[in-house]
Amino acid sequence: MPTSLPQLITEDHVVLGASPASWQDAIREAAAPLLASESIGGGYVERMIEVVDRFGPYIVLAPGVALAHAQPDGSVARTAMSALTIPGGIAFSHEENDPVRLVLCLAAADATSHLEALKGFVQIIRDPSAVDRLVAAHSPADFRGALTPAPVD
Repeated sequence: MPTSLPQLITEDHVVLGASPASWQDAIREAAAPLLASESIGGGYVERMIEVVDRFGPYIVLAPGVALAHAQPDGSVARTAMSALTIPGGIAFSHEENDPVRLVLCLAAADATSHLEALKGFVQIIRDPSAVDRLVAAHSPADFRGALTPAPVD
């Protein structure tokens, strides 16, 4: 079962250059590839939005980056991730990290299968230039190439 970030975010799970009207639309657009691949059911998308409505924009984990997710349940068929780039950014009402230019959606089928991907995600958000490279990607293949962090000297 794939667990690394590049394994989970396949080319068909990357949406580039979006301009959603709201943060809710950003989550819906980011989740669309997961719906199309039948990784999740529609209820999961609305639950990701409800979590932000209930708890605030805690999913905005770094400047310009949100990780949309909800608790694993029966609406997740398999662990997968998708990505949406928003070059113009969208406000999630996060005082420090708005505007969001990259939304990743995580669908975890269980409590542990996604942990390796989260390690890769943390490496990326620690490097603002990595976020810039992802948002500037010209193709899903370029985006996936930018998911692999540069070696540290």
